[in-house]
Amino acid sequence: MTASRRAGALVILLVLLVAGLAPARAQVDTEEEREREEARERAIEKRMRPWQYDLYKRERDRNKLKDKTELDRLVEAARLFPLVGKDPPPFTLLRPDGKRVGLSDFAGQVVLLYFWSTTSAYASEELSSTIDKLQRELFARRFTVLAVTMRETTEQVAPWVKSRGLSPVFLLDTDGGVTDMYKVKVAPTIYLIGRDHKLVGRVAGTRSWNHGPTRELLDYLLKAPVR
Repeated sequence: MTASRRAGALVILLVLLVAGLAPARAQVDTEEEREREEARERAIEKRMRPWQYDLYKRERDRNKLKDKTELDRLVEAARLFPLVGKDPPPFTLLRPDGKRVGLSDFAGQVVLLYFWSTTSAYASEELSSTIDKLQRELFARRFTVLAVTMRETTEQVAPWVKSRGLSPVFLLDTDGGVTDMYKVKVAPTIYLIGRDHKLVGRVAGTRSWNHGPTRELLDYLLKAPVR
């Protein structure tokens, strides 16, 4: 850490201590935690004098800008909720053919973790078109789509997959345990995981994965060396 960065961090700490508040955590994991951070920010502003809050905010924003990496900027441009560097919760699930598969089996690959259900028209359409095309195109670059069905059985999923001849790896979260662990509320919800087996970001809803900022993010992740 440079002297100027240490000085900036010290200013923030001193201002917070004067206001009687503990320093915030550097990163949040969910929208709920982001909302709590925003509420905390409002509390900070309320308890500080105007000049204290202005100083705190300027130093905080300056440090955030300095600390941003190329990956951080790409995640922001792609409008993903940032989770860079976080560990993905481990899990194992069954495929429709009965084979057990774990997330750790795909370490060293770029993984698109796609939560969906056959009852979601938007997710089903995207999965059978855009996402399937993406898997076929990028498979040789060690890219894998893990399509996790949300609280559906083999009987519900297998005929749907077989009739379409799709290429992603389909996994059955029959009891919803993995869905809950990843705090998934809607289908589709997508998590990106890099070759280092660290989370990159999350997004809910369909996306233009084949072009634009989202594709630039994928290409950046795929250029990372295989470990």
